Amino acid sequence: MKQCRIKTCIRNRAEPVVLSFSGSGRSWILVLLLTACLLFSGGCNAFRPHPGTHVSPAVRNEIVNIALQHKNTPYKWNGDTPAGFDCSGFVRFVYRQAGFEIPRTSTQQFRAGHKIARANLKKGDLVFFKKWKWLGTILSPSHVGIYIGANRFIHSPGSGGAVRIGHLGNKYWSTHYKGARMLLE
Repeated sequence: MKQCRIKTCIRNRAEPVVLSFSGSGRSWILVLLLTACLLFSGGCNAFRPHPGTHVSPAVRNEIVNIALQHKNTPYKWNGDTPAGFDCSGFVRFVYRQAGFEIPRTSTQQFRAGHKIARANLKKGDLVFFKKWKWLGTILSPSHVGIYIGANRFIHSPGSGGAVRIGHLGNKYWSTHYKGARMLLE
């Protein structure tokens, strides 16, 4: 199994940070603002591809082919096996089958890898979506799929659905698009 190096996060230090406030409402506003900043910040990335490691188009095609083999697999909340997949479980399963270990949740996957422009998508890259148009720009992504080329992606859409192909040009997907990440270099 190919495993990428882990970056150490400064927030994982042994001693907790303790803040003490008393008095005015302004102090509490400051606490709330600081808390919000910490909650919505990207934090550190726990996963990064090895620098300089190049993944061939053949490996990218293998990822797409593995994903396509699981088309019509039913959605299952928290599922990450061929018995049923949620969106991020599907992505992780496909990458594992290709020999790559990646984070489990769509938020962790979004924070991993390198940000890429939609125009630069390659097969095997991950595409992310937000639930709410304007609020989704500051929140973590709510959905992820694997780009398969020709402006299409494969994903496990949600309750009652099954793994299927979507099109980035579709009105829903284009208005809810959050970004893309390259986990393979």
